[in-house]
Amino acid sequence: MKYTVTSKEVTIGADEFIGRYRDVERIRQFCLTCPGYGMTWSCPPFDFDPCSVSDGFDRVRLMGTTIEFDEETRAACKSAEQSAMMGREAMQEVWQTMLPRLYEMERQVPGSRCFTFRCTLCPEGCTRPQGKPCRHRDKMRHSLESVGFDIEAMTRELFGIDLEWSTDGSLPKHITLVTALFTREKEY
Repeated sequence: MKYTVTSKEVTIGADEFIGRYRDVERIRQFCLTCPGYGMTWSCPPFDFDPCSVSDGFDRVRLMGTTIEFDEETRAACKSAEQSAMMGREAMQEVWQTMLPRLYEMERQVPGSRCFTFRCTLCPEGCTRPQGKPCRHRDKMRHSLESVGFDIEAMTRELFGIDLEWSTDGSLPKHITLVTALFTREKEY
């Protein structure tokens, strides 16, 4: 499998970001159609107001990381299952380097909070379906979309990237992971 990874960053005021891109009820409707709905602690439904985890910050540092597949890799995917597996593998490989960086950024900026791609802390599976508490409550972070942010509009408007979705089972040309660091500093 061959792919290239590129990253873009944008910093925006938190009030502007929330005003432009947070639409909890509309985005929740998409979550309701996901087969993973209610299956992980990082995804809805929540027992708290999803706005509470992103309110009270001054700045948002957004990071868009794009995984672009070469034509040979895309052509090698002969089924929807193979395309899905290839996409998941690439995302997992890239995510393994991104997550420690996000935690480090959060550690370096007191009072900040990172929003991740998706929770992958428990390879054996999340405890939520068994009604057990999260094993890694101190490390688990939510994705922006899980708390009501419109990732599609955000990536298009702030990064100039259109998200790609496979409608025919083929591997898309690229997959974009969007993460963020919310800070309480006026300047970051």
